[in-house]
Amino acid sequence: MLNQPPIRKTEARVAERRRARTGEQRPSAMKKFIPLVVVFVVAVFVIFVGIATLQEASNPDVQGATGPRLQVDREKIDLGKQIFDKTVRAAFTVKNIGDSTLKLEAPRVAALLEGC
Repeated sequence: MLNQPPIRKTEARVAERRRARTGEQRPSAMKKFIPLVVVFVVAVFVIFVGIATLQEASNPDVQGATGPRLQVDREKIDLGKQIFDKTVRAAFTVKNIGDSTLKLEAPRVAALLEGC
């Protein structure tokens, strides 16, 4: 201490300003960090709610479901390679497993175009 020259008032002010700037930068960094955390938490919550909703909607064995429910004996029919413009037929069983009447309309005929 004896060998150091005395600190001038301007140097002391500069040092105080530096300390004040570093003190202000820390809350500024927190102000940037907190919204990111909030956005992340909200995004994770939305993802979990979406997954839970999709699982409930895709569950076909919901107990207490009312109305007609269609059950088909197979979901896919593979007829192999066929000649274009040849009539093909497929049979499958449709069953109503619901608690009300199931109404079926006239079947739709699919038209195929060559190259599809």
